[in-house]
Amino acid sequence: MRILANYGCKADGESYSVTFETMGDVGKEKVEATVDELFGLAREAVKRQIEGKASEPKKETSQEPQLKNPDAPATKKQVNLIIKLAKEKGKFIENPSSLTIAEASHTIEELMAV
Repeated sequence: MRILANYGCKADGESYSVTFETMGDVGKEKVEATVDELFGLAREAVKRQIEGKASEPKKETSQEPQLKNPDAPATKKQVNLIIKLAKEKGKFIENPSSLTIAEASHTIEELMAV
């Protein structure tokens, strides 16, 4: 189950909103805790915006993108790209939808290098 949490409010004529989404599936036993955590994070983020303490976006210093959870299932976008690249390169990738995010990223890199 995916969980999407939206939180917004108005202050001094300005609207503020934040959206958080889980990466991968959340089991039924963890739904309540996950929802509470997402809304808490969103509420705090909006509070920082209103108080003018919102942090500047972090700039990546390394060339490698940071994966939030490399063991989560590959995204639909990754799977579709793998299928497309494999067809273009004449390769066969067995069951790309069973890959993790990290494995899918590695597979994409390999296919692009061919």
